Amino acid sequence: MKRQKSLILGVLLVPLSGWLLLSVLWAPTYIVSTAPYPVDQDPGSRGLSFEDIHIPSDDIILEGWWIPADKPIAELIFVHGAGSNRISQYIGSLDFYRTLHELDISVLTMDIRNHGNSPVIDGILRMGGEEWRDVMAAARWLDERHGSDLPRILFGASMGGSTVIHALYHGLGAKAAILLDPQLDVFDSLIHGGQVTAGFPAALFSVAAGIAIYRFDLPSGSESPLVKATGLDLPILLMQDWDDPVTRSPYAAQLAEMNGNVTLKRVPHIAPDASCLDGKEAWGSHVAAHPCHPDWTRGTISQFLQALSY
Repeated sequence: MKRQKSLILGVLLVPLSGWLLLSVLWAPTYIVSTAPYPVDQDPGSRGLSFEDIHIPSDDIILEGWWIPADKPIAELIFVHGAGSNRISQYIGSLDFYRTLHELDISVLTMDIRNHGNSPVIDGILRMGGEEWRDVMAAARWLDERHGSDLPRILFGASMGGSTVIHALYHGLGAKAAILLDPQLDVFDSLIHGGQVTAGFPAALFSVAAGIAIYRFDLPSGSESPLVKATGLDLPILLMQDWDDPVTRSPYAAQLAEMNGNVTLKRVPHIAPDASCLDGKEAWGSHVAAHPCHPDWTRGTISQFLQALSY
């Protein structure tokens, strides 16, 4: 019996040791790596007039669009999430730009570094810790090319939410911010991102996530987007899907409780088999508010903007 137990223990230790080795040597880079997806559509496919633009940011040039409204009441800088680009299928970005255009909002959107048609620096996601510089660059471009007194709004989805938070923390001026299923806790989003990508339980990515945060100096602790966002002094609309499997709702609820400037709006339930989620697989309802509930999204944003004018 003792020999049998030792044999079973030995059999179990082999895969566990192998996974631990992978968690130290390979997985940390894997869970923060991205490959750019080319932008192969444009706002013209939605009947929108637009301008191809180039935004200097540090030593690189970002590719983007300027989509002016006919009679604009505001200007919005759109920031996509990790592994995505300005035509994100998950967000339904092109249709979302059209919704914003119908609300008389001009849009500046770009592929942040390591994404879309913008340059690949190292292919490593910094979870907003470096990407915020691209948002600052977009604001400078807007000031130089289309300077106006219109209110400026920052929009960030998923990792774009963390990026917007860090840009605001570093002094970017804005009238308001809109966050869609924002990344507020990097460790939690990394382990659950690993789960939806690889299909293994989130807890198995804990070691890799911790090492990735240390190795790549990702925002955590006092530098986490949740902590930074608690001190932001501007109106924030936070649209959160309560079933989001990656950027999870408890952190959105915590932010709303800690910062009285946050208006938390719960995205209506999205059934797992809803057609608006076709092709998303384990990513489920993550950032799917507009594709699944376009009228709700439009109305929520419109109501928030109207409140800003009082």
